[in-house]
Amino acid sequence: MNPQPFELVFDDSMLFGDAYEDRCDTLILHGAGQSSRKRFSRMRESLNASGVPSVCFDFIGHGETGGDIKATSLQERTEQAAAVIRHTCTEPLTLIAASMGAYTAIKLIEIFPVKNMILLVPAVYTPLAYHLPFGLGFSAAIRVPGSWRESDAFAILEKFKGNLLVVAAQNDHVIPAQVITKIHDSAKHAGTNRVYTVPNSEHLSLFPTAQDFNSTIDRIIEMQKDTYK
Repeated sequence: MNPQPFELVFDDSMLFGDAYEDRCDTLILHGAGQSSRKRFSRMRESLNASGVPSVCFDFIGHGETGGDIKATSLQERTEQAAAVIRHTCTEPLTLIAASMGAYTAIKLIEIFPVKNMILLVPAVYTPLAYHLPFGLGFSAAIRVPGSWRESDAFAILEKFKGNLLVVAAQNDHVIPAQVITKIHDSAKHAGTNRVYTVPNSEHLSLFPTAQDFNSTIDRIIEMQKDTYK
């Protein structure tokens, strides 16, 4: 079964995405750079085959949605994801999010009930960057040494009571190891709170072997099963 495409008007743009079922409760959020929903095709196929259908879309400036990324921001990424959730998803949600998308997922738990959150090589950001358009000003704000320590993500995670799984890369030269530790330590009230570090992996190559990929899929599926016990 192939996911069914959808289009959603967002301000002056059209968001493009697809869903394996109407009103899925699992939303996948891609990261920054050259990322798009296509990067998660294999993961989504594996999850769907195991009974976990998902929704995924391309943020403005990425993939099929396209557009000018410098005309958008972290705040607008939250708003785009919220629009997709209201259009396509059921609650409570399972959020699977990578890199920059992980920060968006954390912001979404202030808006929607979330039962499970899986963060892949997660990034967090200083609130000073939240409203800045992507570009030189944004880059300058996030490149201030240690700016991530000021992130509101940690205070948000302190209130999170769902299940949390962080999948980290052993050799991540983008996300400091301290970020992973702080995320884990902040989610002190989570139902479950686990960190899985993929051996010999990097930020842009999280699953160097099929075994690593399958191990992560198994963890996500197990989390879903535990939710419904």
